[in-house]
Formats: sequence, C-alpha cells, structure tokens
Amino acid sequence: MTGGVERRRAWPEAMCIEMVAMRDGWRVRRLALPPGPRGSLLFVGGRGDFAEKYAETLRDWADAGRGVATFDHRGQGGSGRFLADTQKGHAPGFEPWLADLAEHVDWFRAHYPAPHFAVAHSMGAHLLLRHLEARPGDFARAVLLSPMFGLAAKPVGPWLARRVAEVACALGIGERYAPGSGPIARGEPGSARQRLLTGDAARYADEGWWVARHPGLGIGGVTNGWLASAFASMDAALAGDRLAGVTTPLLLLAAGDEGLVDNAATARAAARLREARLEVIAGAGHELLRETDAIRDAVLARTGAFLA
Repeated sequence: MTGGVERRRAWPEAMCIEMVAMRDGWRVRRLALPPGPRGSLLFVGGRGDFAEKYAETLRDWADAGRGVATFDHRGQGGSGRFLADTQKGHAPGFEPWLADLAEHVDWFRAHYPAPHFAVAHSMGAHLLLRHLEARPGDFARAVLLSPMFGLAAKPVGPWLARRVAEVACALGIGERYAPGSGPIARGEPGSARQRLLTGDAARYADEGWWVARHPGLGIGGVTNGWLASAFASMDAALAGDRLAGVTTPLLLLAAGDEGLVDNAATARAAARLREARLEVIAGAGHELLRETDAIRDAVLARTGAFLA
C-alpha cells in the first residue's frame, strides 16, 4: 500500500510507546499497536535502525488487520546506548541482542494472539534466524528481508575487514570506528548512501526528518567491535547443522542491487534451510520496505501472501 508523507512522519494514535527494562536492567524502547483479526506480527529492524523509519509499513500491516509490535535494539534508536559516544554503532558481541530478542518474543507471544508471524530486516533477520535455530516453534512463518548472512564489506572485502577488526579488538581499540566508518553522515537525497539503501529520495529523506526532530535517534557507523562481533555471530549462525534445525517456513527476499550484505551468502544459507524460499527483488536497494512504490508494494504483497 502506498501512502503520503503523513503516513511516514507520524504515529497512529493507537501506538503505545514505552521504555522497558531487560533482564539486566537495560532500557529498551518497545512500540505496539493493538491486536488485530489477521494474526500478530513482530518486526525486527536492522543495524542503526529506529522504529520511526518504518512508521509507514507498521501502519500498513495494522491496516491489513494484523496486531503489530516492534522495538529498537539496545545501543541504537530510542534505547540505551553502549558507549558514551552515542554516535558509535558498537556491539560487545551479539549475545545481548539475542537475549533481548528472546525476551521480546516471549512478551509478544504472551500479549498477542496466534498465529504469530515475524518480519525482520538485515541484522534483525540475522538475529531472528539465530533465534529460530534455538526456538523454531515461536513463529508460524517469517519473512527475512535483505538478511545479513554475510557482509559485502566494500571496498576491502570481508576477509580483510574481518582480520582488521579482530586485530583492532585484540589491541584494545574495539570501540574505535572501523576503517572507512565514522560519525553519522546521512547524506542528502541523491547521495551515494541513498542509492545504496533505496531508490526513493522522499522515503530516504524521512530518516533525516525524524533525526532532525529527535537527534537521539541518530547513529553513525560501526566500530571494530561491532564488525568483529558480526563476523563471529554469522559464523555461529551458519556452523554445522544449525540451519537444518530451522523448521519455520521462511521467505527470504534479497535486494537485486544489494551493496551491504552478501547475496551469495544468502543463497548458500537458503539452500541449507529446510523450509525456505529465496526471491531476488530486481532493482531494489538494501532497505526493501523504504523503496519506490513499485518495489515496496511488491515486497508487501509477497510478504502478505506468504503470511496469509
């Protein structure tokens, strides 16, 4: 469903936004719309995301009759950050995120009626896959958008990016920005960053609009610690026969013009999953839910049909 700017830059009146304490007391922002007659959907965002970027899509799912909930990962968005320099996209391992996701899933299943579905983007899709390796029965079906099963790590490539990050962490500088990364540099519509993420300049501009009004939502590039942790977590997700244990039916949608994650790694993982279907969305950038109307509508249609 396409819509105007008002659907992208405001929340529905029924949206409940609250800060909740995780098991260790960490404050995480959770957002929820009321239950609906067509099942319940948990959305898991990606690295650097905040829920406002998906206001339009959350509305669309609610309008389609689904109960919808989402949250900002700790360390980004409206949740508590890892470092005093809140611009740094850091991670002291992915385990805190996995534990947070399990808590959110437990809350979601307790407060929303079945059937339970999940849609996850990029790093969120990676985390959801790892969750399903441990608990495949938590969702009836799930859609993974531009899943992070490997990193493109341009321009140096994943092998060198991994080695540099690991050495930096061993030297005690894991909290420094990874080479080529730095403080937030969102770029104007038409920039290289926009073309990497989406072909829709108006939807791209929404991110900057939200951050201008709520600066605390913004975040910069990744640290050496995030990068090393990401490679370690991807190794764990793909190790041994873990993928074979995922019995949840999955739809994997990859961006045809992907420049951040490794689509070849996605294809290899899909081939090892028991109940997975992989489709490539031609002409799409990394953020499938913030693409041009034609691409975004196709993604929503495929998602809706799969979860029907």
